[in-house]
Amino acid sequence: MKCEFLSEHNLALLFDFVDDQNTKYNEDTLKAFLSEKNAFGYIAEDNGKAVGFAYGYVLNEPDGRKTYYLHAIDIMAGYQNLGYGTELVRYVYAHSKSLGCRKMFLLTNTGNVSACRCYEKAGGTSAAADVIMYEYKK
Repeated sequence: MKCEFLSEHNLALLFDFVDDQNTKYNEDTLKAFLSEKNAFGYIAEDNGKAVGFAYGYVLNEPDGRKTYYLHAIDIMAGYQNLGYGTELVRYVYAHSKSLGCRKMFLLTNTGNVSACRCYEKAGGTSAAADVIMYEYKK
């Protein structure tokens, strides 16, 4: 397995990628995503096939510091619980540090036991049991 940045040379790998929500990716949308200044995509690859995909954003803080927000990570069925997610999170975290981010964070829920285990194996910690996320939709 190898992890790498999403770029124009490997976009086609995501056309066959299947996540938990059966999201379909297309070339134009992915290229538009890549053109965003603070957006980054990552692929976990096994034998020329994308088996994991993650993306996140650098958030610029008012005091000049930067934080990295890992918005999503998905590992294809059949490749879960084999270390792909852990390695992908570690890869993203290393990249966030190279960008000068003071920390990286992500959101999940305690019911997602597999994801929590992955994040903890990759070195993540959660000190708050009472965090609530509010969402505003159109």
